[in-house]
Amino acid sequence: MNASVWRNNYKKVVLNNNNGGSNMPFDINYFMNAKPAIVENDELREPQVLAYIDAFNHFKEEGSSRDAVIILPTGAGKTGVIGLVPYGMCQGRVLIITPQLVIKDHVVESLDPSEPGNFWLKRKVFNEFKDLPIVNEFDNDINQEELENSNIIILNIHKLSSRFRNSLLKKVGPNFFDMIIIDEAHHSPAETWQNALNYFSKSKVVKVTGTPFRTDRKPIEGKIITDYGLGRAMQQNIVKSLENFKLLPEEVYLTIDNDFTRKYTINQLRELGIKDENYIARSVALSKECNEQIINESISALNSKRIGSTIPHKIIAVACSINHGETLETMYQEQGLRARLIHSELEPETRKRILSDVENNRCDVIIHVAMLGEGYDHIFLSVAAIFRPFKSLAPYSQFIGRILRYIDGPDVVKPSDNIGTVIAHRDLGLDPLWREYQKELKIKEVIEKVKEQEKFERSLTRDLGQKYNKGIADVELLGTLDTESEYYLSTALTEENEKFEAEIKLKIESFKSLLPNSSEEEIRKFIITQEKPRDENPLLKSPKKYRMFVRKEFHENVRMNLPAKLISEFGVEKEGREFAKALPSKYFYLKNNEELDNAALIALYLNDKLKEEFGQRDVWTLDNYFRAQDYLDELVKHLAEMIQSTL
Repeated sequence: MNASVWRNNYKKVVLNNNNGGSNMPFDINYFMNAKPAIVENDELREPQVLAYIDAFNHFKEEGSSRDAVIILPTGAGKTGVIGLVPYGMCQGRVLIITPQLVIKDHVVESLDPSEPGNFWLKRKVFNEFKDLPIVNEFDNDINQEELENSNIIILNIHKLSSRFRNSLLKKVGPNFFDMIIIDEAHHSPAETWQNALNYFSKSKVVKVTGTPFRTDRKPIEGKIITDYGLGRAMQQNIVKSLENFKLLPEEVYLTIDNDFTRKYTINQLRELGIKDENYIARSVALSKECNEQIINESISALNSKRIGSTIPHKIIAVACSINHGETLETMYQEQGLRARLIHSELEPETRKRILSDVENNRCDVIIHVAMLGEGYDHIFLSVAAIFRPFKSLAPYSQFIGRILRYIDGPDVVKPSDNIGTVIAHRDLGLDPLWREYQKELKIKEVIEKVKEQEKFERSLTRDLGQKYNKGIADVELLGTLDTESEYYLSTALTEENEKFEAEIKLKIESFKSLLPNSSEEEIRKFIITQEKPRDENPLLKSPKKYRMFVRKEFHENVRMNLPAKLISEFGVEKEGREFAKALPSKYFYLKNNEELDNAALIALYLNDKLKEEFGQRDVWTLDNYFRAQDYLDELVKHLAEMIQSTL
């Protein structure tokens, strides 16, 4: 049985830094004894430190027994807060509960001690592997010893259901956890959540969310200890600033019920009461002409961001239905972009491959149908193309949140690299939601508005699931197309961008006489490229040959050089199996295979980690190899620390 079959049959992600063989004893008081760097740690974001201080004051200084609620916008570091709040407050084990698998997988990946890029090491909360907590994901075949020897247990909410045969509630007592942390806490009022909280009634509870209201539209239970607004996060350059583009066609005519003898304007349909707003918005959303306008504008925005930049900016688009998404995918591909569609009916391996292409910059446009909402993050998503109507704030804001991740580092060459662009058609009726999103209303006002909107969202979602051409008008666009744009909030970044654009326009005018046969876009590209001269790599004149050379060197490094280096460093024999103890339990198919010696264990482990991070090597680009080498350097360094802890 090969490794992939083993993984599918026994999918258990156990993130145990004891790895079944470490000499480090389990410390039930780990969170009280550890010495993390938090308050004066410059690697942490301001809202993360503030949330930690607020939680500490809530539980330690005030001694409150009320649930603590932490509200942070998307991109501000909620997972990091989850990794910080137990320290100095938790007198035992921590349970982290997530509402769905995408979020759970993100939390697991971020808090996996066996990953060199885990949150605590990446942000220098700790500097050594041996100082990290023992973390396990709760799954069907986790044993009692692993449960008891864990500082942190991570699970998806359905694993707490009393109807689930292997429910955690059937394996541990009510005092097993001293702290419970709920991620995306607006999901928490459901019966399963409440039953779990009632069972662990003496535990401290921390609820982390980006949304101030629950899924049943009531306030989240507990005391709000941190409410770090989106506007504040933008001002601090913690998240991208936002610019909203609205497409304004001069004339829009609708032909309804296949009666081509009469055309109506949208205002006529409204005034005569012939069709409701859902019908109008659905017709516009599914109109080929409107789709073409949004596609062209989103590509223009993408190209503008990519000019003179090495950052792989991307478009994320939301479609009405799978049928609609397939149409959009084809339309983007016809424009020469690498577009991929992801939806719930795809096989898990296919979805995983598509997301790997996005993460590793082998895709320009990712189109989704109810798949990439909360919990999905990719830093280079910079343009949000909206092809469907929304009627309530929560799904609208969640979609826009996908382009809020701030890009940092030397590759950022112009302000617009960190200004997310939202593009939609005027007649999708999204103006009220943009205003709601822009105002950052108080919790009570938001709740009341969402209650009012909820019934429209349910009917709209049901309607959008129908066939592509059912129950819609034919749409005809005449005249010129204008655009209107505004920033979500004026920030230092948006002001810098305005100044940058003004200077570029002046330079374009001065270059027009020198380059009379060039378009403004070509001149703009020339100017921005000249602003930051780049070294020419002579090897790139033969890119295929260069890539094959890099691939050969990389393969030999993983297969032979690195295993040999670790064997020599730790003074073990190639034929031994000492390294098996250092591998995380997730890789039990390597740990338990007696035919694999130390060299084979290291080579196969490194190969599997690289495949998980970058996909199959036969689709890697040259950039993937360079990024993989950086990842490999950190991975081997971290692996050496893991080995050291077991010898």
